[in-house]
Amino acid sequence: MTKKQETTLEALSDAAIATISGLSLPRTLQRIANNAREMVNAKYAALGVPSPEGTMRTFVTSGLEPSVVSGIEHEPHGKGLLGAILEADTPIRLANLQEDPRSSGFCGNHPPMTTFLGVPIIGRNHQRLGNLYLCDRGDGELFTEADEKLVTILATFAAIAIENSNLHNQLQEAALIQERDRIAMELHDGIIQLIYAVGMKLEIIRGHTTLDSEEDKRFQSVFDDLNRAIDDIRTYIRDLRSVTQAQSTFQQKLTNLAQHFKDFSAVDVVFDMPNELPALTDQQRHSILQIVRETLANVARHAEANHVKVSIHSTDHKKLYLAIQDDGRGFNMDNVPESSHFGLQNMQTRARRLGGTLQIESEPNRGTTVYLVVPLRRDSVV
Repeated sequence: MTKKQETTLEALSDAAIATISGLSLPRTLQRIANNAREMVNAKYAALGVPSPEGTMRTFVTSGLEPSVVSGIEHEPHGKGLLGAILEADTPIRLANLQEDPRSSGFCGNHPPMTTFLGVPIIGRNHQRLGNLYLCDRGDGELFTEADEKLVTILATFAAIAIENSNLHNQLQEAALIQERDRIAMELHDGIIQLIYAVGMKLEIIRGHTTLDSEEDKRFQSVFDDLNRAIDDIRTYIRDLRSVTQAQSTFQQKLTNLAQHFKDFSAVDVVFDMPNELPALTDQQRHSILQIVRETLANVARHAEANHVKVSIHSTDHKKLYLAIQDDGRGFNMDNVPESSHFGLQNMQTRARRLGGTLQIESEPNRGTTVYLVVPLRRDSVV
């Protein structure tokens, strides 16, 4: 077996393991992008998954230093060649991507790239899920048909990972809708009927009892209280059924995250969250949930904390403020653990995509706090 064959098999095996191992979607796609770059000896690789709003839900790169990535003016918008890949049925290979009429050019501080191999990530029913592309082979040669076939296999792995993630999210939302309907039904068929029964029993007692005017007023006051309780529950049921599914799902998912975190880490977590939050876009909800998930995972792995507090509030519906504070061992900000680099970088990237900022404050033996600020106006979301 040649060295190239050995590298190819190792890359395909690692991509397959990443796809089925239950890693988070960004980590799985990162490994697939790394494997694609190594397998065809490319200098650069990237993998993008668009969101319903037309921005990038997930975008990972391989071969670029973090300092270079952070210096690039903005992430791709899915236009130009990347948009062409999403609409294509077959891969695109180019000797010079800058000369192609579909190319929209590079944004500021983007490193120069020339040769190009782009493969659409296609799921079931020919649904376009994203794109995987590579630039500039290490030996200076053009990408070959053999390269194209190998990268297409990895694009299939990416499609499986993306669809698995989408299905998991849909199942969670379906379960929450069912749970909300179950609670509404139990309130209506259980609690309201019980209040009716109490009222009927009181009416019977009232009819068989001689009461003076003051006692009769007290009975009537009890009936009024029971009727108000029924009206309040009916209002709650109506609000429960009419609340937007997405917003209800977002707040319930935050609660679910806290419960799952508490179950596996034995760390107490409390939420300070208003009953109502401003309307959020799908991208905002998804990214905020992922930042909370990543932060809680870091607490479980590294902090040795006893308590975590998650605070969320907004000001005039213009900005959303999130703070996640633990009472763990903390760390020196100038000496971030190597195992945390990817997670912290991923959180920063998500915040930047929302047009927001993410800041981390920590000191040894004094815990850690993660602060996220997200602008809520749609025209300020990248």
